Amino acid sequence: ATTGTVVAWGDNAYGQTTIPAGLSGVTAISGGYYHNVALKSDGTVVAWGRNDSGQTSVPSGLSGVTAISGGDYHTVALKSDGTVVAWGKNDFGQTTVPAGLSGVIAIAAGGYHTVALKSDGTVVAWGDDFWVQTTVPAGLSGVTAIAAGDVHTVALKSDGTVVAWGNNGSGQTSIPAGLSGVTAIAAGFYHTVALKSDGTVVAWGDNRFGQTTVPAGLSGVTAIAAGGIFSSGHSVALKSDGTVVAWGNNGSGQTSIPAGLSGVAAIAGGGNHTVALIGPVITMHPASQSFPLGGGVSLSVVASGTGLSYQWQLNGTNIPGATSPTLNLVNLTAAKAGAYRVVVSSSAGGSTTSQNANLLFHGDMKFYGGTTLGGPVGQQFRVDYADVVTVGTTNWLVLTNITLPSSPYLVIDPNSPGRTQRYYRAVPVP
Repeated sequence: ATTGTVVAWGDNAYGQTTIPAGLSGVTAISGGYYHNVALKSDGTVVAWGRNDSGQTSVPSGLSGVTAISGGDYHTVALKSDGTVVAWGKNDFGQTTVPAGLSGVIAIAAGGYHTVALKSDGTVVAWGDDFWVQTTVPAGLSGVTAIAAGDVHTVALKSDGTVVAWGNNGSGQTSIPAGLSGVTAIAAGFYHTVALKSDGTVVAWGDNRFGQTTVPAGLSGVTAIAAGGIFSSGHSVALKSDGTVVAWGNNGSGQTSIPAGLSGVAAIAGGGNHTVALIGPVITMHPASQSFPLGGGVSLSVVASGTGLSYQWQLNGTNIPGATSPTLNLVNLTAAKAGAYRVVVSSSAGGSTTSQNANLLFHGDMKFYGGTTLGGPVGQQFRVDYADVVTVGTTNWLVLTNITLPSSPYLVIDPNSPGRTQRYYRAVPVP
């Protein structure tokens, strides 16, 4: 597999593990019950698999998408303007986005409900609420990530603790005592998984298929995913070396990692299938900017993958020593204007190049006021100015005295750029 391509394994009854031909340039993936969703670098979405509820019928013209999530029979997309679009089954209102919802930074699609995280750290949920999975706990704030299971919802707080609500028939919302230092969460059918800052994994809830029995000695984990269907479940972990580990139900081969799979940048768990994205993948491109003479700018890239290295370029030529995710430029001259980009490479093989960030030089431009005089060459004028004109009481001040060297002749006021407005008159001198 090459950079930005998708690999899937497990149940393929609806073609969910048959990757669309030519699919590339993918930056994010999500697995639904029987379908998958991919986000491309150009902000468009591709979905495949079961479509009896329209869950893979991406709305025409959808663009500017920054995140995706697949539920049981519906799909959700987050746009760059902070709004949400959803499609597919809507028997519980799971695709009816609340009116006026904005400022969203993350989304999660559950069984028959949808969850959104806002930039202020609060959570909004809609759809099926039979198990109070959309009844957000009162006062919940400081949330940094969300996950949605079949009938439960999970939130990660900025202090590294976890909150969960909804169905708890299998203990999926019973947070282990003292759990802290969590950096990521995932929700399966009836179980929940958490990644800690030390690279270890904790899981709880339904364990009939061993989906919460974390493999002994598992460490160096950078991302997690959870899947499951019909009271089954499996869990997936991505390691820092780009390899994948999976455990739990394997009735459809969903935990049988393809031989030789490496260089993985992201993972997702579906019903009875699993999906992986081959890296490196750029998730935030450097942004175009302008700079003044002698000024400075900072360009940054965010990428995921294994053993990443960076090489910045200016107009396609490598910049010596520019090998960090951030490029700081100081004491800039006009010659430093141009197209900057960064090549991100993985130790597992493969590389990808960012979009161009155009640096534009803006000089110290000033616009001057003045007046044009006409008349016989040698004619003398006194040019006056005033910042305020009042009939009969204007305090005109002398700007200059001119003897026309030619006609017409342009008189410039060198002090005008510092004024918001200025008036002029020319008085012939006998």
